[in-house]
Amino acid sequence: MPTPKTDAEEDRYFITALSRGLDVLACFRSGDAALSNQQISQRCGLPKSTVTRIAYTLTKRGYLIQAEPGGKYALGSATLALGSSMLARMDIRQLARPLMQELADFSGATVALGVRDRFSLIYIEVCRSTATLALTLQVGSRIPLATSAIGRAFLASAAEEERDAIMNLAGEVDQSAAIALREGLIKGLQDYRDYGCATSFGEWQSDVSGIALGLRSTPTMPALAINCGGPSSSLSKEYLLADVKPRLAALVAKLESASFP
Repeated sequence: MPTPKTDAEEDRYFITALSRGLDVLACFRSGDAALSNQQISQRCGLPKSTVTRIAYTLTKRGYLIQAEPGGKYALGSATLALGSSMLARMDIRQLARPLMQELADFSGATVALGVRDRFSLIYIEVCRSTATLALTLQVGSRIPLATSAIGRAFLASAAEEERDAIMNLAGEVDQSAAIALREGLIKGLQDYRDYGCATSFGEWQSDVSGIALGLRSTPTMPALAINCGGPSSSLSKEYLLADVKPRLAALVAKLESASFP
């Protein structure tokens, strides 16, 4: 029995080969030095023979490099050029950095700004306090949408069309991911009603607490979210909601008024 086609595959403008190539590039994570064909195949849900052809093409174009002959692949310099171009036009990072650092120093936590990629938020700016217990996440770190405060803030504040696109993609790729995202959205919306922000107290990582808010998009910039979090041992729920949340909300208001006239 043939596999039913997804909406994307039935779209006559949709180029499946290009989509698969982009999926291969997107499967690399910040902690990956290199990935084998088998690892890429598992992450993308593609046959190894297809991955081999895609990896060969991407290597020829400089988007991948072969880390060892006949072996693993790493991201090439062409992907760096794409990412650098994107970051360079996001002026909000320059506006946000001093405000984020001020909040990090006040709270003794890590403050991060993120943009969505598929089912994750990617950090594009990170400020940490001098506290030894502050989280050591970096620019480029991927944070899950469903269980993190920043991911839930993004889902709760996203436009309906973007939410639908995320849920539809999850439904096509992984039903368990779709269920988790739906639960994350419900939790984020409830948190916004109860606290005025999204939260995650031990749900992303058992020893991490955080709160977050979304930032609206513009025609030239995607929707973003910003969080403040750290080890639960030093950041209680009460402290984050009573003392840190008003400052985080004020930070978001400043960014939106400065960058979205």
